[in-house]
Amino acid sequence: MHIINFIAAVFFAIMPAQDNGWKLEKDKSGIQIYTRVIPGSSFKAFKGVTVIDNTTLPQVMDIIFDVNNYDRLFPDCSHQKILKYFSKYHNIQYLRIHAPWPVSNRDNVTELEAHFSKDSTSAEVSIKLLPDYLGVEKGLVRIREGEGFWKLKQQSDGSVEVIYQYHSNPGGSIPSWLANSFVVKHPFKTLENLKARIEEAKGKN
Repeated sequence: MHIINFIAAVFFAIMPAQDNGWKLEKDKSGIQIYTRVIPGSSFKAFKGVTVIDNTTLPQVMDIIFDVNNYDRLFPDCSHQKILKYFSKYHNIQYLRIHAPWPVSNRDNVTELEAHFSKDSTSAEVSIKLLPDYLGVEKGLVRIREGEGFWKLKQQSDGSVEVIYQYHSNPGGSIPSWLANSFVVKHPFKTLENLKARIEEAKGKN
């Protein structure tokens, strides 16, 4: 019995991450996008994974926290600003998201905060919605439910592994099929833009 338990433990330890409910939806240009069904929700979660060569964890962090240029990072971001600044890697921010007609545009208020490992070779950036922090403008739908994170890991070969994971309920009237198409396109384009911005930053140095 002990041998059987040992074999089972080894088997589950080496199972790939996508078997834990994650389904690979897209694998292109070194970017993998997974989705997962969330019990009780009509909307899927996404997880984007990529490795950015020849860069450092601080360089990637600087792009993630460059709120003034979020329209160059996040697809469909039409307006952005910092509402409260705590530190370089901790703020409360406002984002407005352009939605395809006839769906109403969305907005959200988010607290973004980084937590580093003791040796500073890895970091997790928490994404926390604060839906009541700011009043809602007429014609916009406030996104009230969502949670996720960025995970970054400096590799010994000079690359950085990036994981971008999120689940949200966009609120209002929007077909789940439309929102679920977003969970593949959005993280893929975001990670594609992140890699492009890193390359652009290298060219300026």
